[in-house]
Amino acid sequence: MANIAIFEGARGTGKSTLTHRFRQMIPHTTLINPTGFHDDGELGLRKVREYYYSWLDFLKFMEDHDSNIILDRFYFSEQIFSKKYKNYDFTDIYNQLNEHLFATNNEVKIFHLKADPEVLKERLVRDKVPFGKAEESVKESIWQQNAYTELFEELLNDYPDVEFHKIKTNKSIEVIDKIVRPWVFN
Repeated sequence: MANIAIFEGARGTGKSTLTHRFRQMIPHTTLINPTGFHDDGELGLRKVREYYYSWLDFLKFMEDHDSNIILDRFYFSEQIFSKKYKNYDFTDIYNQLNEHLFATNNEVKIFHLKADPEVLKERLVRDKVPFGKAEESVKESIWQQNAYTELFEELLNDYPDVEFHKIKTNKSIEVIDKIVRPWVFN
């Protein structure tokens, strides 16, 4: 069975910093950073559907392999971003993807990273690759954090047995590492 750790959260919460650190420091770990697509409408929806189903096929294939896999975002982000920035409804596909992910024999853990507004502001000053129409602002990241909180509350209602951790990332990466690492692949 593969051990899968999915890190989600708004921009500036430390997902990439933390996942890259874990990749470097936890032996035999693969880091996957699924891309976002700028395509919209029916073409965009078809592209993201095929993309995430392909990743789930891969994860299904890996369920007989003793592996550590870290995902720096996954289709949960598509559900959040499509609601505000896309001209398609990803909800039916999102629900189907959940059914497939949680039906595998893999151990799946979800980490929701959050940060206070002043921390987000400091982090968002750094150069970031723009994501479609998503503006890099504290206001936007706070909206995203609230949307993730709502999404994961619904997810846990539907899948109460999912191992889920909400992590506040206001502290240094070293402190966060010590808190989170024991939960990642124990």
